[in-house]
Amino acid sequence: MHVVTPAVLRRPPTDGSPTFAPYGTHVPPLDAYDYIEEEWIAVGEEDGRPYATTLCVRRPRDAARFSGTVIAEPLHVHGIAPIWIYTAPYIMRSGHAWVEITAQKTTLDMHVKPANPQRYEDLRIEGPDTADFDPNPNLGNPELSRVFWSELERRNGAAGAILAQVGAALRSPGSPFAEGSVGRIILAGHSQTGSVTTYYIRDVHHVQRLDDGSPVYDGFFPSGFPFEAFRDVGVPVVQVMSDGDVSLPDYSFRPGYGGRKYRREDSDKPGDQYRLYELAAVAHMGTRTAPYDDPSLWKATFAAEPDVVFGSRMSRLPHFELFSVGLHHLVEWVAHGTVPPRAERIVVGTDGYFATDEHGSSRGGVRSVQLDVPHSTYLANPPYSDGAPSYLTVGSEEPFDAPKLGSLYRDKADYVERFDRRLDELVGAGWLLAEDAEDLRREARQVEIPAQGE
Repeated sequence: MHVVTPAVLRRPPTDGSPTFAPYGTHVPPLDAYDYIEEEWIAVGEEDGRPYATTLCVRRPRDAARFSGTVIAEPLHVHGIAPIWIYTAPYIMRSGHAWVEITAQKTTLDMHVKPANPQRYEDLRIEGPDTADFDPNPNLGNPELSRVFWSELERRNGAAGAILAQVGAALRSPGSPFAEGSVGRIILAGHSQTGSVTTYYIRDVHHVQRLDDGSPVYDGFFPSGFPFEAFRDVGVPVVQVMSDGDVSLPDYSFRPGYGGRKYRREDSDKPGDQYRLYELAAVAHMGTRTAPYDDPSLWKATFAAEPDVVFGSRMSRLPHFELFSVGLHHLVEWVAHGTVPPRAERIVVGTDGYFATDEHGSSRGGVRSVQLDVPHSTYLANPPYSDGAPSYLTVGSEEPFDAPKLGSLYRDKADYVERFDRRLDELVGAGWLLAEDAEDLRREARQVEIPAQGE
Protein backbone atom coordinates (compact mmCIF):
# COMPACT_ATOMS: atom_id res chain seq x y z
CA MET A 1 0.00 0.00 0.00
CA HIS A 2 1.12 3.55 -0.78
CA VAL A 3 -0.24 6.68 0.84
CA VAL A 4 -1.49 8.91 -1.93
CA THR A 5 -0.19 12.47 -2.10
CA PRO A 6 -3.20 14.72 -2.78
CA ALA A 7 -3.06 16.96 -5.81
CA VAL A 8 -2.92 20.69 -5.19
CA LEU A 9 -6.19 22.35 -6.22
CA ARG A 10 -6.50 26.01 -7.13
CA ARG A 11 -8.99 28.29 -8.84
CA PRO A 12 -7.71 29.84 -12.08
CA PRO A 13 -8.27 33.53 -12.79
CA THR A 14 -11.82 34.46 -13.71
CA ASP A 15 -10.78 36.68 -16.60
CA GLY A 16 -13.91 36.15 -18.66
CA SER A 17 -12.23 33.95 -21.26
CA PRO A 18 -14.05 30.78 -22.34
CA THR A 19 -13.63 27.76 -20.10
CA PHE A 20 -14.05 24.13 -21.06
CA ALA A 21 -17.05 22.08 -19.98
CA PRO A 22 -17.84 18.61 -21.35
CA TYR A 23 -19.84 18.67 -24.56
CA GLY A 24 -23.56 18.03 -24.28
CA THR A 25 -23.79 18.82 -20.56
CA HIS A 26 -25.71 22.12 -20.80
CA VAL A 27 -29.05 20.33 -20.35
CA PRO A 28 -30.73 20.63 -17.93
CA PRO A 29 -29.65 24.19 -17.07
CA LEU A 30 -27.91 24.49 -13.71
CA ASP A 31 -30.04 27.49 -12.74
CA ALA A 32 -33.13 25.30 -12.75
CA TYR A 33 -31.69 23.49 -9.72
CA ASP A 34 -29.82 26.49 -8.25
CA TYR A 35 -26.43 24.92 -9.00
CA ILE A 36 -23.19 26.64 -9.86
CA GLU A 37 -20.22 25.58 -11.99
CA GLU A 38 -16.58 26.26 -11.14
CA GLU A 39 -13.34 25.46 -12.92
CA TRP A 40 -10.43 24.23 -10.83
CA ILE A 41 -6.87 23.28 -11.73
CA ALA A 42 -5.24 20.15 -10.25
CA VAL A 43 -1.45 20.04 -10.05
CA GLY A 44 0.66 17.08 -8.97
CA GLU A 45 3.18 14.44 -9.99
CA GLU A 46 2.64 11.03 -11.55
CA ASP A 47 5.65 8.71 -11.35
CA GLY A 48 7.91 11.73 -10.96
CA ARG A 49 6.39 13.57 -13.92
CA PRO A 50 4.48 16.78 -13.25
CA TYR A 51 0.95 17.27 -14.51
CA ALA A 52 -1.58 20.11 -14.49
CA THR A 53 -5.15 19.52 -15.57
CA THR A 54 -8.71 20.77 -15.14
CA LEU A 55 -11.71 19.93 -13.01
CA CYS A 56 -15.27 21.01 -13.74
CA VAL A 57 -17.16 21.24 -10.43
CA ARG A 58 -20.94 21.53 -10.16
CA ARG A 59 -22.52 21.90 -6.73
CA PRO A 60 -25.50 23.50 -4.99
CA ARG A 61 -25.22 27.26 -4.69
CA ASP A 62 -26.44 26.92 -1.10
CA ALA A 63 -23.83 24.85 0.73
CA ALA A 64 -26.52 23.72 3.18
CA ARG A 65 -28.14 21.74 0.33
CA PHE A 66 -24.98 19.71 -0.31
CA SER A 67 -25.70 16.06 0.50
CA GLY A 68 -22.07 15.23 1.24
CA THR A 69 -21.90 12.94 -1.82
CA VAL A 70 -19.52 13.72 -4.69
CA ILE A 71 -19.90 11.91 -8.01
CA ALA A 72 -16.51 12.00 -9.76
CA GLU A 73 -16.33 11.24 -13.49
CA PRO A 74 -13.32 11.19 -15.84
CA LEU A 75 -13.70 13.13 -19.08
CA HIS A 76 -14.54 10.74 -21.94
CA VAL A 77 -12.24 10.44 -24.96
CA HIS A 78 -14.93 12.16 -27.06
CA GLY A 79 -15.00 15.18 -24.72
CA ILE A 80 -18.32 14.22 -23.13
CA ALA A 81 -19.44 13.22 -19.63
CA PRO A 82 -21.99 10.41 -20.06
CA ILE A 83 -22.79 9.93 -16.38
CA TRP A 84 -23.75 13.60 -16.07
CA ILE A 85 -25.73 13.49 -19.32
CA TYR A 86 -27.67 10.45 -18.10
CA THR A 87 -28.19 11.33 -14.43
CA ALA A 88 -27.93 15.12 -14.01
CA PRO A 89 -31.55 15.66 -12.85
CA TYR A 90 -31.12 12.97 -10.19
CA ILE A 91 -27.75 14.37 -9.06
CA MET A 92 -29.01 17.93 -8.72
CA ARG A 93 -32.39 17.29 -7.12
CA SER A 94 -30.54 15.11 -4.57
CA GLY A 95 -28.06 17.85 -3.66
CA HIS A 96 -25.04 15.80 -4.75
CA ALA A 97 -21.93 17.44 -6.19
CA TRP A 98 -20.36 16.36 -9.47
CA VAL A 99 -16.72 16.70 -10.46
CA GLU A 100 -15.43 16.02 -13.96
CA ILE A 101 -11.74 15.14 -13.81
CA THR A 102 -9.66 15.50 -16.98
CA ALA A 103 -7.46 12.55 -16.03
CA GLN A 104 -6.48 11.35 -19.50
CA LYS A 105 -3.80 12.90 -21.68
CA THR A 106 -5.97 12.26 -24.74
CA THR A 107 -8.90 14.26 -23.41
CA LEU A 108 -6.71 17.12 -22.19
CA ASP A 109 -4.90 17.44 -25.53
CA MET A 110 -7.86 16.85 -27.85
CA HIS A 111 -10.66 18.71 -26.07
CA VAL A 112 -9.63 20.96 -23.18
CA LYS A 113 -6.57 22.69 -24.59
CA PRO A 114 -8.08 23.48 -28.03
CA ALA A 115 -11.11 25.04 -26.30
CA ASN A 116 -8.91 27.97 -25.21
CA PRO A 117 -5.23 27.52 -26.16
CA GLN A 118 -4.06 30.62 -24.31
CA ARG A 119 -5.91 29.86 -21.07
CA TYR A 120 -4.79 26.22 -21.02
CA GLU A 121 -1.30 26.67 -22.46
CA ASP A 122 0.46 25.45 -19.31
CA LEU A 123 -1.65 22.36 -18.74
CA ARG A 124 -0.08 19.00 -19.50
CA ILE A 125 -0.13 15.29 -18.78
CA GLU A 126 2.97 13.36 -19.82
CA GLY A 127 2.70 10.46 -22.24
CA PRO A 128 2.90 9.52 -25.93
CA ASP A 129 1.96 12.28 -28.34
CA THR A 130 -1.75 12.62 -29.04
CA ALA A 131 -1.49 14.62 -32.24
CA ASP A 132 -1.72 11.58 -34.53
CA PHE A 133 -4.33 9.69 -32.50
CA ASP A 134 -7.54 8.65 -34.27
CA PRO A 135 -10.42 8.92 -31.77
CA ASN A 136 -12.73 6.77 -33.93
CA PRO A 137 -13.11 3.38 -32.21
CA ASN A 138 -13.79 1.65 -35.57
CA LEU A 139 -16.50 -0.61 -34.20
CA GLY A 140 -17.06 -2.30 -37.54
CA ASN A 141 -13.43 -3.39 -37.91
CA PRO A 142 -12.28 -5.79 -35.16
CA GLU A 143 -8.56 -5.37 -35.78
CA LEU A 144 -8.64 -1.56 -35.95
CA SER A 145 -10.81 -1.47 -32.85
CA ARG A 146 -8.37 -3.63 -30.89
CA VAL A 147 -5.60 -1.21 -31.88
CA PHE A 148 -7.74 1.73 -30.75
CA TRP A 149 -8.37 0.34 -27.27
CA SER A 150 -4.84 -0.84 -26.60
CA GLU A 151 -3.39 2.44 -27.88
CA LEU A 152 -5.83 4.47 -25.80
CA GLU A 153 -4.84 2.63 -22.63
CA ARG A 154 -1.14 3.11 -23.42
CA ARG A 155 -1.46 6.85 -23.99
CA ASN A 156 -3.46 7.40 -20.80
CA GLY A 157 -1.37 5.45 -18.32
CA ALA A 158 -1.28 8.37 -15.88
CA ALA A 159 -5.07 8.45 -15.44
CA GLY A 160 -5.24 6.15 -12.41
CA ALA A 161 -2.69 8.12 -10.39
CA ILE A 162 -4.36 11.43 -11.28
CA LEU A 163 -7.78 10.11 -10.22
CA ALA A 164 -6.34 8.94 -6.89
CA GLN A 165 -4.59 12.24 -6.20
CA VAL A 166 -7.57 14.38 -7.18
CA GLY A 167 -9.95 12.17 -5.20
CA ALA A 168 -7.75 12.61 -2.12
CA ALA A 169 -7.58 16.37 -2.71
CA LEU A 170 -11.38 16.68 -2.81
CA ARG A 171 -11.40 15.66 0.86
CA SER A 172 -8.57 18.02 1.83
CA PRO A 173 -8.51 21.66 2.96
CA GLY A 174 -8.54 23.97 -0.04
CA SER A 175 -10.95 21.81 -2.04
CA PRO A 176 -14.14 23.16 -3.66
CA PHE A 177 -16.07 21.96 -0.60
CA ALA A 178 -16.16 23.16 2.98
CA GLU A 179 -13.79 21.23 5.21
CA GLY A 180 -15.46 18.14 6.61
CA SER A 181 -18.49 18.41 4.32
CA VAL A 182 -17.51 15.60 1.93
CA GLY A 183 -18.90 12.39 3.34
CA ARG A 184 -18.27 10.10 0.39
CA ILE A 185 -16.86 10.14 -3.16
CA ILE A 186 -18.02 7.76 -5.87
CA LEU A 187 -16.06 7.18 -9.08
CA ALA A 188 -18.32 6.62 -12.08
CA GLY A 189 -17.84 6.16 -15.80
CA HIS A 190 -19.60 4.84 -18.87
CA SER A 191 -18.24 3.19 -22.02
CA GLN A 192 -14.70 4.52 -22.52
CA THR A 193 -14.70 6.04 -19.04
CA GLY A 194 -16.28 2.83 -17.80
CA SER A 195 -12.93 1.35 -18.84
CA VAL A 196 -11.04 4.09 -16.98
CA THR A 197 -13.06 3.34 -13.84
CA THR A 198 -12.52 -0.41 -14.32
CA TYR A 199 -8.75 -0.01 -14.70
CA TYR A 200 -8.69 2.20 -11.60
CA ILE A 201 -10.39 -0.56 -9.58
CA ARG A 202 -8.03 -3.17 -11.02
CA ASP A 203 -4.72 -1.30 -10.81
CA VAL A 204 -4.95 1.55 -8.30
CA HIS A 205 -7.78 1.15 -5.79
CA HIS A 206 -6.01 -1.41 -3.56
CA VAL A 207 -2.62 0.30 -3.86
CA GLN A 208 -3.15 4.05 -3.47
CA ARG A 209 -4.79 4.80 -0.10
CA LEU A 210 -5.45 7.75 2.17
CA ASP A 211 -3.10 8.24 5.11
CA ASP A 212 -5.43 6.32 7.45
CA GLY A 213 -5.45 3.33 5.11
CA SER A 214 -8.97 3.94 3.80
CA PRO A 215 -9.74 3.97 0.07
CA VAL A 216 -9.80 7.17 -1.95
CA TYR A 217 -13.23 6.30 -3.41
CA ASP A 218 -16.07 4.92 -1.31
CA GLY A 219 -17.93 3.22 -4.17
CA PHE A 220 -17.76 2.56 -7.89
CA PHE A 221 -20.26 2.82 -10.73
CA PRO A 222 -18.60 1.25 -13.81
CA SER A 223 -21.01 0.96 -16.73
CA GLY A 224 -20.88 0.06 -20.40
CA PHE A 225 -17.51 -1.72 -20.27
CA PRO A 226 -17.89 -5.47 -19.65
CA PHE A 227 -14.43 -6.65 -18.65
CA GLU A 228 -13.45 -9.24 -16.03
CA ALA A 229 -15.77 -9.74 -13.04
CA PHE A 230 -15.21 -7.50 -10.02
CA ARG A 231 -14.56 -9.38 -6.78
CA ASP A 232 -13.57 -8.34 -3.26
CA VAL A 233 -13.28 -4.67 -4.14
CA GLY A 234 -13.81 -3.67 -0.51
CA VAL A 235 -16.39 -0.95 -1.21
CA PRO A 236 -19.81 -1.23 -2.86
CA VAL A 237 -19.89 -1.65 -6.64
CA VAL A 238 -23.02 -1.26 -8.77
CA GLN A 239 -22.28 -2.28 -12.34
CA VAL A 240 -24.79 -1.31 -15.03
CA MET A 241 -24.68 -3.10 -18.35
CA SER A 242 -27.10 -2.23 -21.12
CA ASP A 243 -28.44 -5.01 -23.31
CA GLY A 244 -26.71 -3.38 -26.29
CA ASP A 245 -23.32 -3.57 -24.55
CA VAL A 246 -23.37 -7.36 -24.44
CA SER A 247 -26.09 -8.62 -26.77
CA LEU A 248 -23.55 -10.22 -29.09
CA PRO A 249 -21.97 -13.38 -27.61
CA ASP A 250 -18.43 -12.37 -28.57
CA TYR A 251 -17.25 -8.75 -28.56
CA SER A 252 -13.77 -9.88 -29.56
CA PHE A 253 -12.89 -6.54 -31.14
CA ARG A 254 -11.98 -5.27 -27.65
CA PRO A 255 -9.28 -7.17 -25.75
CA GLY A 256 -10.84 -9.06 -22.85
CA TYR A 257 -14.34 -7.94 -23.78
CA GLY A 258 -15.97 -11.11 -25.11
CA GLY A 259 -17.75 -13.95 -23.41
CA ARG A 260 -19.70 -11.88 -20.85
CA LYS A 261 -16.95 -12.54 -18.30
CA TYR A 262 -18.16 -9.59 -16.22
CA ARG A 263 -21.12 -11.70 -15.02
CA ARG A 264 -21.06 -12.91 -11.43
CA GLU A 265 -23.45 -13.40 -8.54
CA ASP A 266 -24.67 -10.46 -6.47
CA SER A 267 -23.28 -10.20 -2.95
CA ASP A 268 -23.92 -8.41 0.34
CA LYS A 269 -20.81 -9.88 1.95
CA PRO A 270 -18.67 -7.21 3.66
CA GLY A 271 -15.75 -6.42 1.38
CA ASP A 272 -17.53 -7.91 -1.64
CA GLN A 273 -20.68 -5.80 -1.92
CA TYR A 274 -21.78 -6.06 -5.53
CA ARG A 275 -24.81 -5.62 -7.76
CA LEU A 276 -25.13 -6.18 -11.50
CA TYR A 277 -28.00 -4.50 -13.33
CA GLU A 278 -28.45 -5.68 -16.93
CA LEU A 279 -30.95 -3.38 -18.65
CA ALA A 280 -33.17 -5.45 -20.92
CA ALA A 281 -33.51 -4.18 -24.53
CA VAL A 282 -31.74 -0.91 -23.60
CA ALA A 283 -29.03 0.33 -25.95
CA HIS A 284 -25.54 1.53 -25.08
CA MET A 285 -26.72 5.13 -25.53
CA GLY A 286 -30.07 6.71 -24.65
CA THR A 287 -32.23 8.07 -27.48
CA ARG A 288 -35.50 8.77 -25.71
CA THR A 289 -35.23 12.56 -25.74
CA ALA A 290 -34.25 15.22 -28.26
CA PRO A 291 -31.88 15.64 -30.01
CA TYR A 292 -30.97 11.95 -29.66
CA ASP A 293 -34.40 10.68 -30.81
CA ASP A 294 -33.92 11.70 -34.46
CA PRO A 295 -33.15 8.66 -36.71
CA SER A 296 -31.54 10.89 -39.34
CA LEU A 297 -28.91 11.95 -36.79
CA TRP A 298 -27.82 8.36 -36.28
CA LYS A 299 -28.06 7.38 -39.93
CA ALA A 300 -25.63 10.22 -40.66
CA THR A 301 -23.44 9.29 -37.69
CA PHE A 302 -23.20 5.69 -38.85
CA ALA A 303 -23.08 6.44 -42.58
CA ALA A 304 -20.15 4.02 -42.88
CA GLU A 305 -22.59 1.21 -42.00
CA PRO A 306 -25.15 1.52 -44.83
CA ASP A 307 -26.45 -2.03 -44.36
CA VAL A 308 -27.83 -1.30 -40.89
CA VAL A 309 -31.63 -1.17 -40.83
CA PHE A 310 -33.02 1.27 -38.29
CA GLY A 311 -36.57 0.94 -37.01
CA SER A 312 -39.11 3.61 -37.80
CA ARG A 313 -38.00 5.51 -34.70
CA MET A 314 -35.25 5.48 -32.11
CA SER A 315 -35.73 3.54 -28.90
CA ARG A 316 -37.68 5.38 -26.21
CA LEU A 317 -36.89 3.04 -23.37
CA PRO A 318 -35.93 4.92 -20.17
CA HIS A 319 -32.14 4.68 -20.49
CA PHE A 320 -31.31 7.80 -18.46
CA GLU A 321 -33.89 6.96 -15.79
CA LEU A 322 -32.49 3.44 -15.30
CA PHE A 323 -28.96 4.78 -14.91
CA SER A 324 -30.28 7.26 -12.34
CA VAL A 325 -31.93 4.58 -10.22
CA GLY A 326 -28.77 2.45 -10.38
CA LEU A 327 -26.61 5.35 -9.24
CA HIS A 328 -29.14 6.17 -6.51
CA HIS A 329 -28.93 2.61 -5.16
CA LEU A 330 -25.14 2.87 -5.00
CA VAL A 331 -25.24 6.23 -3.19
CA GLU A 332 -27.72 4.90 -0.63
CA TRP A 333 -25.63 1.75 -0.12
CA VAL A 334 -22.47 3.77 0.46
CA ALA A 335 -24.02 6.59 2.49
CA HIS A 336 -26.58 4.76 4.61
CA GLY A 337 -25.98 1.05 4.20
CA THR A 338 -29.30 0.63 2.40
CA VAL A 339 -29.07 -2.73 0.64
CA PRO A 340 -30.19 -2.37 -3.01
CA PRO A 341 -32.53 -4.77 -4.79
CA ARG A 342 -31.22 -7.70 -6.79
CA ALA A 343 -32.10 -8.12 -10.44
CA GLU A 344 -32.45 -11.08 -12.75
CA ARG A 345 -29.92 -11.43 -15.54
CA ILE A 346 -31.04 -11.12 -19.16
CA VAL A 347 -31.92 -14.59 -20.40
CA VAL A 348 -29.39 -16.16 -22.79
CA GLY A 349 -30.64 -18.49 -25.51
CA THR A 350 -29.01 -21.70 -26.68
CA ASP A 351 -27.28 -19.83 -29.51
CA GLY A 352 -25.54 -17.44 -27.11
CA TYR A 353 -27.73 -14.48 -28.05
CA PHE A 354 -30.30 -13.06 -25.66
CA ALA A 355 -33.63 -14.87 -25.71
CA THR A 356 -36.63 -12.83 -26.81
CA ASP A 357 -40.28 -12.79 -25.84
CA GLU A 358 -43.29 -13.11 -28.12
CA HIS A 359 -42.85 -9.45 -29.09
CA GLY A 360 -39.18 -9.73 -30.09
CA SER A 361 -37.72 -7.95 -27.05
CA SER A 362 -35.19 -9.43 -24.61
CA ARG A 363 -36.40 -11.49 -21.66
CA GLY A 364 -35.29 -11.07 -18.05
CA GLY A 365 -32.96 -8.33 -16.80
CA VAL A 366 -34.00 -5.02 -15.28
CA ARG A 367 -37.37 -4.31 -16.81
CA SER A 368 -38.95 -1.18 -18.23
CA VAL A 369 -42.68 -0.64 -18.13
CA GLN A 370 -42.70 -0.37 -21.93
CA LEU A 371 -41.38 -3.96 -22.17
CA ASP A 372 -44.02 -5.36 -19.83
CA VAL A 373 -46.93 -3.33 -21.25
CA PRO A 374 -45.64 -3.04 -24.82
CA HIS A 375 -46.76 -1.11 -27.85
CA SER A 376 -43.55 -1.76 -29.84
CA THR A 377 -40.67 -4.16 -30.32
CA TYR A 378 -37.45 -2.79 -28.85
CA LEU A 379 -34.04 -3.62 -30.30
CA ALA A 380 -30.87 -2.73 -28.38
CA ASN A 381 -28.81 -3.02 -31.59
CA PRO A 382 -30.41 -2.29 -34.97
CA PRO A 383 -29.85 -5.27 -37.30
CA TYR A 384 -28.05 -5.51 -40.60
CA SER A 385 -30.17 -6.15 -43.69
CA ASP A 386 -29.50 -9.90 -43.37
CA GLY A 387 -30.97 -9.87 -39.86
CA ALA A 388 -27.69 -10.15 -37.94
CA PRO A 389 -27.40 -7.69 -35.01
CA SER A 390 -25.01 -4.78 -35.50
CA TYR A 391 -22.33 -3.34 -33.25
CA LEU A 392 -23.99 0.07 -33.23
CA THR A 393 -24.49 1.83 -29.93
CA VAL A 394 -28.09 3.01 -30.32
CA GLY A 395 -31.38 1.13 -30.31
CA SER A 396 -34.58 1.40 -32.28
CA GLU A 397 -38.21 0.44 -31.91
CA GLU A 398 -40.89 -0.76 -34.29
CA PRO A 399 -44.49 0.00 -33.27
CA PHE A 400 -47.02 -2.81 -33.36
CA ASP A 401 -49.66 -2.59 -36.05
CA ALA A 402 -53.28 -1.88 -35.18
CA PRO A 403 -54.43 -5.54 -35.24
CA LYS A 404 -51.74 -6.55 -32.76
CA LEU A 405 -52.48 -3.62 -30.45
CA GLY A 406 -56.15 -4.55 -30.65
CA SER A 407 -55.35 -8.12 -29.65
CA LEU A 408 -53.41 -6.94 -26.59
CA TYR A 409 -55.66 -4.20 -25.19
CA ARG A 410 -59.40 -3.63 -25.12
CA ASP A 411 -58.92 0.07 -25.73
CA LYS A 412 -56.70 2.98 -24.71
CA ALA A 413 -58.13 3.09 -21.19
CA ASP A 414 -57.18 -0.56 -20.71
CA TYR A 415 -53.64 0.11 -21.94
CA VAL A 416 -53.21 3.16 -19.69
CA GLU A 417 -54.58 1.35 -16.62
CA ARG A 418 -52.21 -1.59 -17.13
CA PHE A 419 -49.29 0.76 -17.86
CA ASP A 420 -49.88 2.77 -14.69
CA ARG A 421 -50.25 -0.34 -12.55
CA ARG A 422 -46.97 -1.83 -13.81
CA LEU A 423 -45.22 1.52 -13.50
CA ASP A 424 -46.24 1.77 -9.86
CA GLU A 425 -44.98 -1.78 -9.27
CA LEU A 426 -41.57 -0.92 -10.73
CA VAL A 427 -41.31 2.23 -8.60
CA GLY A 428 -42.26 0.26 -5.50
CA ALA A 429 -39.70 -2.45 -6.26
CA GLY A 430 -36.91 0.12 -6.70
CA TRP A 431 -36.51 -0.05 -10.48
CA LEU A 432 -37.55 3.54 -11.17
CA LEU A 433 -37.38 6.71 -9.10
CA ALA A 434 -40.78 8.23 -8.40
CA GLU A 435 -39.56 11.60 -9.69
CA ASP A 436 -38.86 10.01 -13.10
CA ALA A 437 -42.17 8.18 -13.40
CA GLU A 438 -44.46 11.05 -14.34
CA ASP A 439 -42.84 11.69 -17.70
CA LEU A 440 -43.36 8.04 -18.64
CA ARG A 441 -46.95 8.25 -17.45
CA ARG A 442 -47.60 11.30 -19.64
CA GLU A 443 -45.99 9.60 -22.62
CA ALA A 444 -48.27 6.56 -22.25
CA ARG A 445 -51.27 8.80 -22.72
CA GLN A 446 -50.02 9.78 -26.15
CA VAL A 447 -50.02 6.19 -27.43
CA GLU A 448 -52.87 5.44 -29.81
CA ILE A 449 -54.63 2.17 -29.00
CA PRO A 450 -57.57 1.11 -31.20
CA ALA A 451 -60.68 -0.17 -29.43
CA GLN A 452 -61.35 -3.84 -30.08
CA GLY A 453 -63.65 -4.19 -33.08
CA GLU A 454 -62.40 -1.02 -34.79
